[in-house]
Parts: sequence; C-alpha cells; structure tokens
Amino acid sequence: MTRDDTLIRQAMRFGAAGAVNTVVGFAAILGAFYGLGLGATASNAIGYAIGFAVSYGLHRRWTFRHSGRHGRSLPRYALVMAAGYAANLGVLHLLYGPLGVPFVAAQVVAMAAFTITVFAGSRLFAFAPERS
Repeated sequence: MTRDDTLIRQAMRFGAAGAVNTVVGFAAILGAFYGLGLGATASNAIGYAIGFAVSYGLHRRWTFRHSGRHGRSLPRYALVMAAGYAANLGVLHLLYGPLGVPFVAAQVVAMAAFTITVFAGSRLFAFAPERS
C-alpha cells in the first residue's frame, strides 16, 4: 500500500468515525436530556464526553491503527481536539465578525478548519508512531 493509499484510507475512516461519533454523542445528549431529565448544559457535557471517548477509541484503533501507550496518545489527542476547537472558533469569529460572512457559511468553513486540524493533528501528533 502506498503512502497516498494510506492517507486516503485514513481520511475515509476519519470521516466514518466522525459520523459514528456524531450519532453516539447526539444520542447521549438526547438520552441525558429526555431520559434522565438533566438540563441542557449537563446533557451536552455528557454527550461531548461520551463523544470524545468514542472518537478517541475509533481513531486510535481503527482510523490510525495506533498501538502506542494511552498515557502518550490520550493527552495528545485532547490537545489536538482543543486545537481543533480553537481553529473552529477563530475562523468562525474572523469570518462572521470582521469579514461579514453570513453565519451559516462561516460555520461551514469553521467546521472544515476543525476537521482538517483534528485529522492532521491526530495523524502527525496524537497517533504518530512512537520513537524508541
């Protein structure tokens, strides 16, 4: 398998894992809100925590096939996710604020910034092969 094949396979798996993560996280939010009677903030936090765990597990084992230590990859993945959120928020505020791009269009571009940041950071940092 060539390097390009690996990149394409990882990108496709990354997208599929993101879709699974979205469904699971949203189901957890709805379950906490409607099933457990929790408030919107608590339900959202639970959904995001579960989504983070699902995302980490899928990307670690399936997308990037990483077999390194959790003590290394988990904090790195948390940093990557924080960087993705910062990229999302930065792009959103730049486009929607000073540049005057309509909100939905700005959000779509910001979501792309998040996705690219998290994919690259996961591939090159969080789940990169460990050096001996």
